[in-house]
Amino acid sequence: MAVSKSILTVSALTFALMFGGGVYVLSQLNILAKPLVEKIASDALGVDVSIGAMDISLPEKRVRVRDVHIANPEGFSKPHALGVGNIEVGLRSVSKGLIDFENIDVSAVQVFLEVQHDGTNLHKLKSGIRDGKEEAGKEPLKVIIRHFVLEGAQVYPSVTLLDVQDLKPVKVAPVRLNGIGVKENGILAREAVAQVIAPLLGTFSQAAGDAGFYQGMSPGALKEMGMGQLEVIKEQIRQEVDNIGEGFKKIFD
Repeated sequence: MAVSKSILTVSALTFALMFGGGVYVLSQLNILAKPLVEKIASDALGVDVSIGAMDISLPEKRVRVRDVHIANPEGFSKPHALGVGNIEVGLRSVSKGLIDFENIDVSAVQVFLEVQHDGTNLHKLKSGIRDGKEEAGKEPLKVIIRHFVLEGAQVYPSVTLLDVQDLKPVKVAPVRLNGIGVKENGILAREAVAQVIAPLLGTFSQAAGDAGFYQGMSPGALKEMGMGQLEVIKEQIRQEVDNIGEGFKKIFD
């Protein structure tokens, strides 16, 4: 089955953002090589993506991916923004123009948060995703994701604006998504990516915000990240309290 360049691009984007999905793997098994997948995923995200191991079973319609690392965007100090230990992908069917995922199960996720005054590495990573637009006259790739589960994620405050250095990682609640593209009998791959990645990043960001990791960021940056007005106000109050505390220290020094 011939696959257009645009479909490969969109498939690679789906692969990268879902931490190793099986669309490209299964539909292009006869020409697949791990370095090629890494290159396409890296091109789609705009940062380096590396895969430790990949085990493909056609009889089971299953792909197992291990040790995925997504590099930090430019301007951040640590080597990786995310690391994923395990991905289990089950496929219901593959047909021309439609990929039907039975399940995508993601576990052992490490989120290496870096906070700057004007933003975070996760927000910049999301903003840098390259839109896989279809070429004129080409049939777009559509996907269905029946069950998506992410468990065992932790946010590590690797770089923050806080004075405290010994910060503990925060556990992230499981994320479960069901029926993406089912009613429509398939949606564009990039739409599916958005419907998956948005709640994931939202969950990671909320966990980081609840832990106070965004202290020191500007209100404008918080709003740009999608933090609600209440969260912005809470952060402003927290910073004011810290400023008052510093003032009292100077009085008694």
